[in-house]
Amino acid sequence: ARVVRMDSDTTGTRGSHRALLETFGSEADVLVGTQMIAKGLDFPTVTVVGVVAADIDLNRPDFRAAERTFALLTQVAGRAGRASPGARVVVQTYAPDHYAVRLAARHDYEAFAERELALRKELRYPPFGRLAYLSLAGADVKATAGAASALAEMLRQRGDGVEVLGPAYEPVPKARGEYRMRIALKADGLAAMLDACDAARKARPSAGVRLTSIVDPR
Repeated sequence: ARVVRMDSDTTGTRGSHRALLETFGSEADVLVGTQMIAKGLDFPTVTVVGVVAADIDLNRPDFRAAERTFALLTQVAGRAGRASPGARVVVQTYAPDHYAVRLAARHDYEAFAERELALRKELRYPPFGRLAYLSLAGADVKATAGAASALAEMLRQRGDGVEVLGPAYEPVPKARGEYRMRIALKADGLAAMLDACDAARKARPSAGVRLTSIVDPR
């Protein structure tokens, strides 16, 4: 089989995306790539789509993990069988019973939305509440962890209805020589959330530790 590989290593030059896709559309048999090949492509003759490790996003510390997984699987499935009857989508997963995977296989958006929205409402996640992340980064792991713990405790003592979660390490705990920790804030309204972020900014972490606030993270 003639294989085209499409990922960050093969698409670094100008025009490489177009060239690879044109090669696949005219000459090649198989297109292998990362999530970039899941969206916006239309090759009517594609008859089989395979998804490897489809549930990897389910393990990310992100309240949208199920939503992202459902969306990705639905988009990937849409690449197959547009013009060819009998097309198949094969999904490899370690969580076949997870509702995001199961409902994506059935193309049941309404059932997924109902399940996901009920869970979001119970946990006060958007769109039923406001969310913000306070990220702390520093070269000294003890200083960063201590600053994060002190900041979280200060915010809890304010008693303003803002729920404080953490601190915990970021999904990528160290980058560019800095250790990174995160505090999550949840509130019913934007005003209380912004007040908490402002209080965190004014508290100022110890020297050598940077603080960044992200409201309504995507």
